[in-house]
Amino acid sequence: KVLSGEARVNSVFPFLCKLNDEKEVDRPELWELANPMLSEPRNEYSQGLYDTIYEEYEDLADDPSNREEFMTKRMNLPVTDLERSVAKWEEIAATDQPLPDLEGKEAIGCIDFAQIRDFASVGLVFKHDGKVPFITHSFTRKEFVDKYYGYSMKRVDSKEKFAPIKEWESKGLLTVLNEEMINLEHIVNWFVTMRMKYSIKKVIGDNYRMEMLKPLLEAVGFEVEVIRRPEAIHGLLAPRVEMYFAKGMFIWGDNPLMRWYTNNVLVTIKKDGNKIYGKKEPIRRKTDGFQALVCGLYRFEELSEEGIDDALDALEALNF
Repeated sequence: KVLSGEARVNSVFPFLCKLNDEKEVDRPELWELANPMLSEPRNEYSQGLYDTIYEEYEDLADDPSNREEFMTKRMNLPVTDLERSVAKWEEIAATDQPLPDLEGKEAIGCIDFAQIRDFASVGLVFKHDGKVPFITHSFTRKEFVDKYYGYSMKRVDSKEKFAPIKEWESKGLLTVLNEEMINLEHIVNWFVTMRMKYSIKKVIGDNYRMEMLKPLLEAVGFEVEVIRRPEAIHGLLAPRVEMYFAKGMFIWGDNPLMRWYTNNVLVTIKKDGNKIYGKKEPIRRKTDGFQALVCGLYRFEELSEEGIDDALDALEALNF
């Protein structure tokens, strides 16, 4: 805030030390840009620190998985390791495009929740004008967000900054429930409400989550598909997900919660080269919204870009 002029200086001197470019990491004489203590002449402590950093740098040749941590900790220049993250942050941020008018359009419904005691995400995936719009909503328990994100604290602390639940709630992106567990009726009712506006072909979720939900959704008329081996579709869909991000095809609207979910995903590459989408941290860094999107993309090619009104117009134009 001081640097942007939003707050008065008030005896604060912001002193930022970092590399100017990622490529400079290969020039040890420039490391002092990130840590002035490494400047010549070095005292005994500074030389020891330099030697430690140099050893860590050399180790990257044999273990490049530490590069992300090294660039952040030692060079003060966070970088995105695309072998560990879904996409570059710039590509995730590019999803902030206005959602088009999708009323009457076909959609694939999707669901993900790790446990019914913390978060659950629902969504609709569309195919529209060469883009992939995604509408999503999340449910969470008050007790959980109180404990891990400081939701009920009157003053914002570091936990609330980590995941600003109140802000996302005010945007209508999630619903905080004061329940012992997330009532599955909230999920079913969301899809019933969405069906009034969109044409939902089917609802998809993985085997671990759909056992209880499948009969409830079928009871209100939805076709439900269960993915038996969810990790298997990650490797199948990873190239498509990467392409959609690279080409700016995802449209999520102004949805910081969905961007947070996506940035929390840890990509693991198996011995066979296939990718698995996991979590960078098991409890606080949720990925439910992104995992729901992946489920929806599994049947993305079944979607038509035409809506109900378009189909009716086409029928009326036929001369029988």
